[in-house]
Amino acid sequence: MSLHEEMNMALPPRGNSPYDAPSAHQLIEAVNLLISEEIGEEISPTQKWKLRIASNALGIASREIQNIREDRKALRSILESLQMETEKDLSEAIRAGVFDDSLKDIHAQLVPLVDKKIMVANPSYLVDTNDP
Repeated sequence: MSLHEEMNMALPPRGNSPYDAPSAHQLIEAVNLLISEEIGEEISPTQKWKLRIASNALGIASREIQNIREDRKALRSILESLQMETEKDLSEAIRAGVFDDSLKDIHAQLVPLVDKKIMVANPSYLVDTNDP
């Protein structure tokens, strides 16, 4: 069975979603698979490089779709706990010294959020701190 068949693109409606299958995530994954595996061997090095960029962009979009609700909730929670409206407001407040007395606490709150952003942008950038 091919990977395309395993993705089972002819799925029934998706329950509580107003859209039928396949989902946006499944469509992105299917195109990404086509770009990275099927077309990749048949083209010039320049075209391969351009398709690699497109494949990476599709990967980011796919990870954003998968994680946006949870990550948005985490960001909102952090901002609310610090009484900030936006990330820009928070960065300006930090720069202005508003949180100088609690930078360690803010750092502890922001590290998981930064990890989430890195996971979406490029999971290979995350370093396992347990490795020697």
